Amino acid sequence: MKHDKAQWLAFIKEQQQSDVSIAAFCREKNIKVKYFYYHRTKYLKSINPSPFVRANPPSIKAPDDKSPSLTLRYGSGQLYLPAGVSTVWLASLMKALA
Repeated sequence: MKHDKAQWLAFIKEQQQSDVSIAAFCREKNIKVKYFYYHRTKYLKSINPSPFVRANPPSIKAPDDKSPSLTLRYGSGQLYLPAGVSTVWLASLMKALA
């Protein structure tokens, strides 16, 4: 039997308020455990959205010859920084990389 969203929500709330395990609850209601977990996960995600957001870093490009810049090289890596970067920030970066 196919259940709609309201029925699944009722099942989830009923199971949470009972002292019965999810497996036993599903046996009593004749529903598959995997479907119960699927709908429960969907419901929990809807009321508790993830605190994480996707960060999209800006594209990295080498500075052109017209703008003054600073290049830090270590091994095969390079980091291009604008010439006006804060010296305090640069010092803390160098300390963190050391």
